[in-house]
Amino acid sequence: MKGLITILLFALLAISFSSAHYQCGRYACLPGHSCICDNGVFRCVYVCEELTITQTIANSWIDGEKNPSVQVNVDVINHTHRTIKDIVIATDAHLNSGQIWGAQLNGFYLNFPDYVSIAPGQNHSIGYINKGTHAAHLWVQHVYISA
Repeated sequence: MKGLITILLFALLAISFSSAHYQCGRYACLPGHSCICDNGVFRCVYVCEELTITQTIANSWIDGEKNPSVQVNVDVINHTHRTIKDIVIATDAHLNSGQIWGAQLNGFYLNFPDYVSIAPGQNHSIGYINKGTHAAHLWVQHVYISA
C-alpha cells in the first residue's frame, strides 16, 4: 500500500511540473512556448521567429572516468527590424553554472546580461559545456523587442 501511494505521489508531481505555466505579461505561457514582449504587448508563441538559436559543437572529449562532454558555441540571431533585449533562453539540460560563458545560469534558464541587446540582423554568442555527446535542447523563453 505504501508503495502504491509513493507511485501516485510521483505521478502527481510529474503532472504538476509538466503542466506548469509561467507569466508573460497578463498571460500564462505553456511550457516550451516563448514569451514575446513587442513594444509593451505580450504574447505567447510556440515558435519564436524573431530569434534563431544556432548551436555548434566546437570540441568533445572523454574524461578520466570515461564520461563524454561537449563544448558548444551558441549564436542567437535577431531576425527582426528592431533591437532585441532582455533575452532568456530555456533548457531542459542540467548545465553547470561554472561552465557557461556569455550568460548567467538561473535554474534551467540562461539569462543574458542586462547590457546585451542584439541589433537587427546581428547575433550574440554564448557557450557552455554539456555532459554527454550532444548539445542541450535550447529555446527562447522570453524576449523584449524595443520600439
